[in-house]
Amino acid sequence: MLERIKAKPISLTVLLSTAIGLLIALSVGTVLFITAGANFRNTLELLRDSATLTMSSMETQLRAYVDPAEAVAAHVVRLVNEGVIDLSDKERLHGNLAAMLGAAPQVSGVVVWDSDLQRLTVWLDEDGSLKSEAADHGAIAGEAEIMTPTEMPDSPAWTKPVFLEDTTYVNIQTSLYKDGEKVGAFATGIDVADLSKLTRDLGGALDMTVFILYGEDHVLAHPQLKSFASLSGTDPETNLPRIAGFSDPVIAGYPDREIDVDRQGNINFENSIVEVGERPYLVLSKEITGYGPKPWHIGVYARLSDVDDQFRRLAVSTGVGLVILLVSIVVGLLLARYLARPIVQLSQAAGQVGNLELENIKVPKSSFIREINDQISAFDRMVEGLRTFETYIPRALVRRIMSQGGSGNVVSTESHLTLMFTDIIGFTNMSEHMEPGEVARLLNDHFTDVNECIEAEGGTIDKYIGDAVMAFWGAPDAQLDQSVRACNAALAIRNRMQEANGNADRERDLRIKISIHCGPLIVGNIGAPGRINYTVVGDTVNTCSRIEDLCDGIDDGTNPAIILVSEEVVAETGDRFVFEPAGSFRVKGKSKALKVFALVGEKVAD
Repeated sequence: MLERIKAKPISLTVLLSTAIGLLIALSVGTVLFITAGANFRNTLELLRDSATLTMSSMETQLRAYVDPAEAVAAHVVRLVNEGVIDLSDKERLHGNLAAMLGAAPQVSGVVVWDSDLQRLTVWLDEDGSLKSEAADHGAIAGEAEIMTPTEMPDSPAWTKPVFLEDTTYVNIQTSLYKDGEKVGAFATGIDVADLSKLTRDLGGALDMTVFILYGEDHVLAHPQLKSFASLSGTDPETNLPRIAGFSDPVIAGYPDREIDVDRQGNINFENSIVEVGERPYLVLSKEITGYGPKPWHIGVYARLSDVDDQFRRLAVSTGVGLVILLVSIVVGLLLARYLARPIVQLSQAAGQVGNLELENIKVPKSSFIREINDQISAFDRMVEGLRTFETYIPRALVRRIMSQGGSGNVVSTESHLTLMFTDIIGFTNMSEHMEPGEVARLLNDHFTDVNECIEAEGGTIDKYIGDAVMAFWGAPDAQLDQSVRACNAALAIRNRMQEANGNADRERDLRIKISIHCGPLIVGNIGAPGRINYTVVGDTVNTCSRIEDLCDGIDDGTNPAIILVSEEVVAETGDRFVFEPAGSFRVKGKSKALKVFALVGEKVAD
């Protein structure tokens, strides 16, 4: 017998499910983790690169728009200093200034003052035509206070925005020198309304809102600013709208922005969040200097949800990957159960074979896996062979021997047992007039009735001897009431015979004789190695056979079953049954007469 494993074995279904599930989770999960991590990092890098490119592009285009004014001023300074331009020659001066405006159309206009403060202004009208005007300094209201030629810087410099004739300009001013002597002044500028148009154009290209702030307090350019003439909240000094209370709530909330320091990294612009109600906006801004006494803040903003779309798509793709992972694990578990099911069913069926429950065995259906299918086919053939084989062996006996540890534990011993013989009365004469098939059917039906009654009382069928049956009680299972069981079986056989004889389906009526005796017997495996029977031997067998022969002497020809028992059986059963003395008889091989009794029936309680 194989040594049993002490550790609790694991279920094949659990093992396959765990193995397949872990393999799928490990493989798919690893790929998903690496891919999601790489995509997340790539998305962050792309967003950072996109933001950097956006800010760089916006700064480049803004400087390209504004710097020509500074170039025009430097060019005029050089031409005057070299004597190429004579401030007193107004006609030629007009031509030179007009040529400069043609080369830099974003410059709103130029103004030149000579040493006598005579002013020449040249500008491009709204229809694109060139306009000019010569006048004394101060001819325009507020000009003398805002633009003072005598106080202008020695070299081109950006000054604070100025407001003249309903227009606000960012301007650059400088004194003009020839041979080291101041001969006049120069100013040029860009209409801030044109800067706002630039922000609209840039914003459309970037699909974001572009803005320019003057310092931390004023809005210099914004897509909503088309005219500064009648804006509420405008600072009278600069004619620029204040940030506080600006019509754009994102710009109005810019001073209270939350700067995301952790995400600044190596970028040269500011990344912040402005909350408008419960709606957050992402703001990218950068401070640039050199265009006036206060720095400019150029920037763009967009709803954070719009920016988060990329992360949302990344989250969706990751979620889809997780769903695929879960589905793969579930499919793997189902596949594992499917693979394990026939093996588990074979195991259960093998357990039934071990218990000799051959009539209830359910062989698994065929499998698409060749090895399992071959195993199922082999098992099916084995079960069919066992079902055929069990018709030749006492199944109940085998079960009881197996319950005691198998045939290896069966040792021939002497035990006190109760023995029964049954025999059909007149069978020899009856069979002479019957066909072989008819004889076989009669015996099979009869033995079925007898066997069921014996096995119902825990008896063991030892053998069939022609039309006779030999059975015993008390082995392999010990039975303290073995004689009582044998008597109950005999009465049950008599009742079954009586019912069978009244059955119209039975071809012939049968009568039998039954003998019961108890005593010492050798019980165990008896026979040669290739042919062993679990049987009993001893004088008790001979005595029981002789008692069965005595039944012929008391047969009245009417009783379906004549039951004779020994006096030892009567002594063991006590007052459970009604017995009638049948006499004392001398039999072959016995020196002492046998005293036998007829079993009438169970004793009825008073």
